[in-house]
Amino acid sequence: MKPIRRFVKKCCIVAENARYPAIELYLTYVNWCLNAGVAIHDQFAFLEMLQETGFSCNRQKSGAWFEGITVLPNYRVE
Repeated sequence: MKPIRRFVKKCCIVAENARYPAIELYLTYVNWCLNAGVAIHDQFAFLEMLQETGFSCNRQKSGAWFEGITVLPNYRVE
């Protein structure tokens, strides 16, 4: 299984009405990679991998948000 799919399966909730800030999702991914011993991809590769998985990233004045995904509370990086 690709690391991005493992990350989504382990740390995220996939739901039609979910959304999560792109930068916070990336930071959660980096933290997961460090703890799981997985190679970290830069934010551009991360964005591309998530889009290939079917998630869209929308840019607004308030920042960039991924639609259809959110992070489980235990894995949130604050």
